[in-house]
Amino acid sequence: MVKTTSTPLPNHSYHDAHGQMVSVTAVAHNRVTFYREDYQFPCVQPIERFMKEYTEVKQ
Repeated sequence: MVKTTSTPLPNHSYHDAHGQMVSVTAVAHNRVTFYREDYQFPCVQPIERFMKEYTEVKQ
C-alpha cells in the first residue's frame, strides 16, 4: 500500500485510515465520485481532500 500523488483513477480501490474500502467510479471537475463498501449511494469529495484521506490499494 503506497500513498500516491497522482489523480485518483476510476475503477481503482482505495482505503481510508480506518481501513474502509472505497471504489472510485469517476473523476471530473476536481471531484472524485466513489462508493463505500456496504453503502449504496455515491459519495463525492474534492480531489485534494480525497488524496489526503485515502490510499490506493495495490492489486
